[in-house]
Amino acid sequence: MKSPVKPRLMRILLDGEPHSEIDLATGVGFTKVATIRKWLDSFQNAGFIERSRNELSAGNVCRIVTTRETVLKIYHHPEFRALRPEIRSAPWFCPVFTQQFAALPENLPLLIDEMVRASHTFFETICMYDTPEKIRETYQPALVVNRLYGGSDPVFDDLCICYQIFLHAVIRDIRYGGLGEGFAQLLNRTQETLERRHADCIAPVKKKTGPARAGHP
Repeated sequence: MKSPVKPRLMRILLDGEPHSEIDLATGVGFTKVATIRKWLDSFQNAGFIERSRNELSAGNVCRIVTTRETVLKIYHHPEFRALRPEIRSAPWFCPVFTQQFAALPENLPLLIDEMVRASHTFFETICMYDTPEKIRETYQPALVVNRLYGGSDPVFDDLCICYQIFLHAVIRDIRYGGLGEGFAQLLNRTQETLERRHADCIAPVKKKTGPARAGHP
């Protein structure tokens, strides 16, 4: 049953903390738990929340279930579509979906987390890949210019792939919706990081090749 109360309840639960039923009721503007019980029942029946007895007072406490499968069900639920930027910004969200990138070097894991929070399409894209290697396999053709130019290394290539996925994701989200706060600043910051890394890549190449010989460009 569709209701404007459901998104308001879910917004409170997104912090991942346990909330008493009375606090949830007052949080959405009611004074009695009975007023929201049918919506909490629907959340529990759908597997969105866990309920347990409150040891400190009467009643139950509710907490959102943060498994990958359940979060995706919440994220794609039509009634929570407007909450997607908030869901991606929840403190527990990125570790659930980006742990496969945690071993990447330098600041790449943090960068991917920021991109996930900033773009719905970027999040949907990386969800299709279980490992960084699968993303590299898919996007290897996009790196041919890097290799032809001779200024490339694994970190630079991964940065290029992330930037390209994020850029195309932002373009799509501008048209169809799904952007979080700070996406433009993140694009600029990623581009600056690429430029610095590119300079580090081509410096050894220039040193190795040396200046052009006389009579040659």
